[in-house]
Amino acid sequence: MISDFCNLLNSNMRIYNINAIKTKIVYNRYGDHDPNGLLYVLAEDEENILNQIENNPNTPVDLVSPLVIRANEGEIVIINFHNKLDFPASIHIQGLHYDVTSDGANAGFNPPSVAQPNQKITYKFYAERQGIYFFSDLGNPFADETGSSVHGLFGALIVEEEGSYWTHPETGEEIKSGLYADIHHKYKNSFREYVLFFHDEAPVLNNQGLPPINPMTGHEEDTHSINYRSEPMRNRMPEPSTDCIGEDCMHSSWVWGDPSLVLHAYIGDPVKIRLINAGVKETHVFHFHVHQWRLNPDDPNSTIIDSISIGPQQCYTVVPLYGAGSLQKTFGDIIFHCHLYPHFEAGMWGLFRVHDVLEDGTRFYPDGTKIKSLKPLPDRTPPPLPTPQRPGFPLFIPGVVGQKAPEPPLGIIGGRAPTQLEINTFHPNAVPGAAFANPCPPNAPVKTFEIVAIEVPIKYNNQNWHDPFGRIYCLAEDEQDILNGIKEPEPLVIRVNAGDCVEIKFTNKLPLTIGGNLFQTVHATTQCTCHVHLVKFDVLCSDGGGNGWNYSSGVRPGETIIYRWYADEELHACFFHDHLFANTHQQHGLFASLIVEPAGSKYISPYTGLPIKSGTKAIVETPHGSFREFSLFVHDFALLFDNNNKEINPPPFPDSHEDPGVMGINYKCAPLQFRPGEPAYVFSSFLHGDPETPLLECYSGDRIRIRLLDVAHEEQHVFNLHRYKWHKEITNPKSPLVCSQVIGISEAFNIEFIAEAEDDQDVLYYFAGLDDLWLGLWGILRVYGAIMPHLLPLKDRPAPPERIKPFPTPTGSPPPKAEDPGMPCKSYSKIRRFEVYAVQKKIIYNKFGDNDPNGLLFVLKENLKKVLNDKICPKPLIIRANAGECIEIKLTNLLPETIAETEYPHVPVEVPFPPSNRVSIHAQMLKYDVRGSDGATVGFNYDQTIGPNESITYRYFADGEFGTIILSSYGDIRNHRHRGLFGVLIIEPQGSIYLNPFTRRKTISGEQAIIIPAYKEAFREFIILAQNGIDLFDKDGNRIPEVHHSEHLDFEDQGHKAFNYRCERFENRLHHNPNIHLVFSSKIHNDPSTPVFIAHAGDKVVFRYAIVADKPRNTTFIIHGHNWLQQMNNPYSNRIGAEGALSVGNTLNIELIAGGKNKLTGDYLYRSGNIRWEIEQGMWGIFRILNKCC
Repeated sequence: MISDFCNLLNSNMRIYNINAIKTKIVYNRYGDHDPNGLLYVLAEDEENILNQIENNPNTPVDLVSPLVIRANEGEIVIINFHNKLDFPASIHIQGLHYDVTSDGANAGFNPPSVAQPNQKITYKFYAERQGIYFFSDLGNPFADETGSSVHGLFGALIVEEEGSYWTHPETGEEIKSGLYADIHHKYKNSFREYVLFFHDEAPVLNNQGLPPINPMTGHEEDTHSINYRSEPMRNRMPEPSTDCIGEDCMHSSWVWGDPSLVLHAYIGDPVKIRLINAGVKETHVFHFHVHQWRLNPDDPNSTIIDSISIGPQQCYTVVPLYGAGSLQKTFGDIIFHCHLYPHFEAGMWGLFRVHDVLEDGTRFYPDGTKIKSLKPLPDRTPPPLPTPQRPGFPLFIPGVVGQKAPEPPLGIIGGRAPTQLEINTFHPNAVPGAAFANPCPPNAPVKTFEIVAIEVPIKYNNQNWHDPFGRIYCLAEDEQDILNGIKEPEPLVIRVNAGDCVEIKFTNKLPLTIGGNLFQTVHATTQCTCHVHLVKFDVLCSDGGGNGWNYSSGVRPGETIIYRWYADEELHACFFHDHLFANTHQQHGLFASLIVEPAGSKYISPYTGLPIKSGTKAIVETPHGSFREFSLFVHDFALLFDNNNKEINPPPFPDSHEDPGVMGINYKCAPLQFRPGEPAYVFSSFLHGDPETPLLECYSGDRIRIRLLDVAHEEQHVFNLHRYKWHKEITNPKSPLVCSQVIGISEAFNIEFIAEAEDDQDVLYYFAGLDDLWLGLWGILRVYGAIMPHLLPLKDRPAPPERIKPFPTPTGSPPPKAEDPGMPCKSYSKIRRFEVYAVQKKIIYNKFGDNDPNGLLFVLKENLKKVLNDKICPKPLIIRANAGECIEIKLTNLLPETIAETEYPHVPVEVPFPPSNRVSIHAQMLKYDVRGSDGATVGFNYDQTIGPNESITYRYFADGEFGTIILSSYGDIRNHRHRGLFGVLIIEPQGSIYLNPFTRRKTISGEQAIIIPAYKEAFREFIILAQNGIDLFDKDGNRIPEVHHSEHLDFEDQGHKAFNYRCERFENRLHHNPNIHLVFSSKIHNDPSTPVFIAHAGDKVVFRYAIVADKPRNTTFIIHGHNWLQQMNNPYSNRIGAEGALSVGNTLNIELIAGGKNKLTGDYLYRSGNIRWEIEQGMWGIFRILNKCC
C-alpha cells in the first residue's frame, strides 16, 4: 500500500534516519535534569550527542533538544526509524495524510506500525501543505512516568513553501535539522523560524538527584519547560546584597546571567514562531511581549492577539506583525512565557533578543559571556556595526553584574540622569517612557492617566468573603473615595481611541510586604509596574518588567514612573498588570484593562450621561453608532477569608500553587452554596435576589460589547452566554458563530451582539466548568423591554416604551411557573417536534461493566420502553433539525422522587447540596423567548423546570446552519450534568434528510448518519459528546479510582472521562494483554466500546463534537491521519489536525474527506490529546475507512 501511495503522489522524497534513545537531559546550568530522558535524534548525530552529554554531565547541551526536521510542500518524507529503547516505540505524526502502516499506533485492525526494541521500521508521509506537524510516540502512551511523552519523546516536521531551503542562523550553512533556522526562498523573503515546544510534568530532579525543593516553602516543586529547558525561580533566589527580593529579579541577566533559552534576531527581521504544546496535561497560554499577530495569519480580517491558549499536542504558527521589534522597532530583551503564573515561576519562559547592531561572535555580554554570531538575512540590509560611541544592546546600559538592573533613563520622576552612551542610543524623539523607540507618531493625540496601586480590603459577596489585602489599580482621583469606602473597588478600565498616544503616570502606593497567613508567607513587594498587552511601546522603558539585560522598569513605594504606549489601531481590550511580583499579588486584584475604541469615540456613564475616564460599564459613542460596553475580568486563586476571618480553601502549605482560594468576576462571586433550597432555583432572583456579580443592564435593540479578560492566576475558564451568539473574531465576519469561549490568563475576547427582548428578560452568563460555577462565576445580562429610570438609552436607538408594570423584586419564594414557551419562529416555518423523557437509569460505559449506577439521561419517546426494559443500552440524546425550522421539544420528567447525592467528584469549598428531581432543557445558539424556553430559571424569569410526572414544551427557531448545539438540564447543575443529563441537537443544512448509514432508512437520531441536504453535497455525520467528572463503578459495585499511581488529583481532574457514555480505559484492556503498545489494537482486544465511525474512502465527513460535562480541565481533540479548516467556512483559517483549549459548552464542526484526497483506507484513531489522564481513561475511538467496494 505504501508503494502505491507514493507512486500516486509522484513527489520528491526527503529521507531522515531517526533513532529513539534514552539519555540524561539537563534542563539548566543549575543541574536540574531528567535522568531517564528520551530523545528522537538523527542517526548521524547520535554519537556526537552522547559524547557531548558525557563531557558535560551537569550542564545543558545545545544538541539535546526536541528533534525538528523540515521538508517542502509536495515532498514525500521517509523516516527510517530505529528504536534503541528497551520498550516498543514509534513515530506518530499529526495532521498529515498517511497510509495506516505509518500510523505509529497499532490502531484497530491496522498492520503493526510500532517498533519493538532494537527494531527498525519505515514511515512515509506526504508533506501536503505548509505547517507544523507534531510527532510523538504512541507505543508507550502511559500517563505516568513510565510513559514516553513525559520524558521528552517528541519532535516536529515543519513543512515549508515549495522551493525553500534552510540555514543555521549563526553560521549561514545549510542544515538538516534544528529548532532554529533561517528559511530562504528564491522568490520570497527570508525569515527566521523558531520552534518552541512547551511541555509539563517532566520528572525532573535537582543536581543532587533529588526532587527539586522550593527554598521559600521547603516543599517539592514542579518544573515546566520549553525545548527541554527551564529556568524556575527556585534556582534564581538572590543574595541580599543584590537589592533583589526574588521574583522581581528572576528574569534578570544582570543578576543571573542569561537563561538557557535565548532566541536572536535583528530589528525588523521577518519571524515565524512554530508553537507546539508537547505536554501531557496542561493547556498553556503563550504570550510574547511587544509583538502581536493575527489569529489566522493568512486572513487580513483576523483578530490581532498577543496571547493564545494551546492545548496538549496542539500546534500553532505565530507570525508577528512588522517583524522583530514590532511596528516601533524596539530592541532589547523581549520575554515570552506561559502566562499561567505558577508555570511561569516554574521555568516556562525564555528571551527573544532583538539586536540593534551587527553581532559577529567576537564580542561579550557584561558578564563575560560571548555574544553569539547572528548572520543577517540575505535579503535585508545588515544592521550597523557597533562603535565605541554606540556599542549596541546591552552594552550601553549602566548596569552592574550581580546587582539589580538599573532604572530606565527619563522615565522615573526625579530619577537619575542618562549617561552619554544612553543618550547616543536615544531615539531622535526620545521622551519619558520611550527613550529608545518612541512608538507614537509626532501628531498623535496624547491621553494622560494618573494611576496608583493601592491596598484596600475587597468584599466579594454578602456572606463577607473578603480579601483583607486586596491590591488594585485605580485612577489617582478615585484613590481616597475607594480607601474611604465611598466608591467600591472594581478592576480599573481606562479607554482611548485608535491612533491615541497613551501616557501613564504610575505611582506605587503599595505596602512593602504582603502575606503571613495560611495562603502566603510574608513576601516583600518592593516594586510595582504596569505591563501592558497589544499596544506598542519601548521594551526598554515601558515593558513593566526587568527581563534579560533590560532595565527594571518598576517603581518603589512613593515613586512615579511614566510609561508611553501607542494604540495604533482598534485593538479592543488590552490587559495590563504588574510583572515584577505577579505571582505574589496579582491574585489579590492587581490587574486592569485599557480598551482601544474606534477612532473618534466618546465614553459616557450609562447612568448619568456624563463623560467618564474609567469604569467597567460604559456607553461608547462612535462615529458609526453607539454600543453598551461591559468588562468582565475572571480570576482564580482569589485568597479570600470568610466572615470569621479564616482562610477559605487554604493550600496544603503557604505559597503552594495547589489551587488555593476561590474565584471571582470583577472582585465578586455568588457561590451556589449560599443560594440554598431547591437547586432548580439557584439562579432565581425571586428566591435569592440578584447575585453579587456584575449585573449587565441594557435595552432591547442595544448593540452590546462584552470585553472578556482572564487576569489571574492559573486556570483556564470557559465563558457561556444563553440565548445569544457572536462571531468568534469580532473583526472577522467569516469566523464561526459561537456562544462559548475558552479563555486563559492574559487572553482577551471581544463579544458583540444585539440584545433582543419583547419584554424584560434575564439571561444567564457563566463560566461553565462545574468548579467555577459552584464557586460563583455567573451573573445576569438583564434586557429591559421598557424604560428604567436609572438606565439611559442609547442615543441612536429608538426610545424604549414607557414602563407600564413595575420591575419585579425578590419575594423569597420560588418563581411563578412559565406558561408560554414563546413564538420565535416565522409564520411559514416548518415545525419539527420531539418528545423527550428524563429518566434515571444505570449507564454502562463499556463491555467490562464499568458503570454509573445513578445515571440520568434524556430519551426519545420511541426509545423509552427499550431503555427502561434494558432492550437497548443507553446512549446520549442526539436529535436533528434543519436550518429554518421551528423546533418544539416536549420534555416529560420521569425521575424518581429521590435522587442519590453526589459523593464524588468533589468541588472546592464543598458543602452538602441535596440533589433535585426537577429537570429542564436548555439549547445553545437558537432563537427563543428567554421567559419560556431558556430552560434555566434565571433572575426574574419564570420557572422553566419541571418536577416528576410533569411536562413542559420548549420552542426554538433555527435561524442558521449551526451544526452542533448542546442540550443541558438546569434542574440541578451540580448533581445532574456529570451523571449524563445532556444531549445534542444538530442543525443541518436546509431541506436535509437523514438516513441510518447501515439501513439507509430515515432517522432523526443516532451518533452516525448520512445527511442529504437539498442544495449541498451529501455527507456522513459522526457525533461525539465528550464528558468528564463521571463517578464510575466496576461491575461489582466498587468505585473505580481514576488513576492508581497518583495520590492526589486536582478538583478539575477528578472523575472519569468518556465519549457518548462510553469509555475504553487502558486498565481494562491491559488485564487481557499487558502490552501497552497493543492497547489500541482490535486484533488483540476487539474494537473499543467507544463509537467506531465507519466511512468509505473519499466520503465527505463532518464530525460534530461537543463538550457536554462537567469539569473545567481543558482538552484537545485529534483525528489521526486527517486535517481540516479550523474555521469551517473560512478558507483563510488555519488548517489543523488537533483542536485544543476546549471545555464545557464548546462545540466543533469538523469537515474533512475520509482518507484524504488520496482516499486511504484503514483504522484511524480519534482521541483526546491529553496523555494525562484522558486517553488512559478511555477518551479514544476508531474512525474506520473502507474501500468503496466493501
